[in-house]
Amino acid sequence: MRKKLPVRVTAMVLAAVLALGGVPAMAASAGAQGTSFSDVPAGAWYAEYVTLCSSWGIINGYEDGTFRPDADITRGEFMKLLTTIGELVPYKVIDTSEHWAAPYWDLLNDNGVLWGLDIPCTREALNTAITRYEMCVMLANFCSNVFSENFVELQNLQSAIADYSSIESKYVSAVEQAYGKGILTGYDDGSFHGEETMTRAQASAVVVRTAWPDERVEVSDASEIVDTTPPESGDTGSGMDPSSSFAWQSRSMLDAWGNLSAEGRLILFGDAGKSYFTGSEANLSDYIVTVQVKTWDINSAGEYYTRTWNLQVNKAVAQEVIAIFEEIYASSERFPIHALGGARYTDSLRHSWGCAIDINPVENYYVNTTTWTALTGSYCYKTSDSPYCIRPDGIVVQTFAKYGWGWGGGTAENNYTGWNTTADYMHFSILESGG
Repeated sequence: MRKKLPVRVTAMVLAAVLALGGVPAMAASAGAQGTSFSDVPAGAWYAEYVTLCSSWGIINGYEDGTFRPDADITRGEFMKLLTTIGELVPYKVIDTSEHWAAPYWDLLNDNGVLWGLDIPCTREALNTAITRYEMCVMLANFCSNVFSENFVELQNLQSAIADYSSIESKYVSAVEQAYGKGILTGYDDGSFHGEETMTRAQASAVVVRTAWPDERVEVSDASEIVDTTPPESGDTGSGMDPSSSFAWQSRSMLDAWGNLSAEGRLILFGDAGKSYFTGSEANLSDYIVTVQVKTWDINSAGEYYTRTWNLQVNKAVAQEVIAIFEEIYASSERFPIHALGGARYTDSLRHSWGCAIDINPVENYYVNTTTWTALTGSYCYKTSDSPYCIRPDGIVVQTFAKYGWGWGGGTAENNYTGWNTTADYMHFSILESGG
């Protein structure tokens, strides 16, 4: 008996028919009656996944009646699939002149699904076939940040994956999550081959298993890491002394321009001659770690609910980041977060250190304060009463400051005007200025 498709999938996929790489065969998506394609054999391992995806309008075939199961799926196409099953709806206008998938890239980036990947929103990048490694990162982040699933832990990942020793260190954690959750499995010979590209048939299986947990492959040695009961208001549960945070300790390691001393570079990068991560370092996972934090959000009915996020930060600040978000979550303010990001490698500043965090970028914009022209995002607390806006007197700014983190929105001394000519109301970093 076929299991009922979860509500979180049906609400959106029944309203939208997606064509990947060609014109959709519209008749193929008329309800969940099953779909056949001339190039999808009934006994193929992927046949049921393709049928389900096509029946519900998640992935469709072509006008000539083919599905092209062996064709590569691009990054942009896969991003569109994830936004569909995650019911992520665009809430701002995105320029699509560069690529049709730009809105999907933007939604996933805002929801922390692309964190840890160096995939710019360009035509070339989005038209590139997605690799198994890249898909693992997106799936690990998506399950945590969009579906609020807990981490899983595998007891024998090294023995379960024959080519484990060849997995790049920055992908190990993501492979463990995707593999351990039974979403993306290995080959018959036990190898993973993360550098290989994904096909439309493989993507069909991945999408069904992600959106429909009952269809996931059972992994006997995987166990869910379940968090304890949320702390009561005023009790972080972490036991960390805020004054011991790396942000406070780093004050003596930074000059007036935010440059780290040799001591600070050794702590953050393991190399006194290095000043930021590019995302391609062999030892990246030794310094950039994934922490899981809980936040509040508000659903379409106006009800508060808990979200669980994977957040990548430098291991030097990992414990204080956990403590900060525990306090924010425990507060009676119940500040809602629908977009959250940490480490990224698009520049040489604090995000590339793993020492900066962005929260709700649309409602807390990066703005030119001489002209008040938005550079990123749309507004902030000064122009809106949105509950997603970060306010100077709110729990978010107060808690980050308690642990020594600065806010890009400025301080009371400068009337919360950010820096010289800009303010970044979404942004927190270990610099006192929030830069």
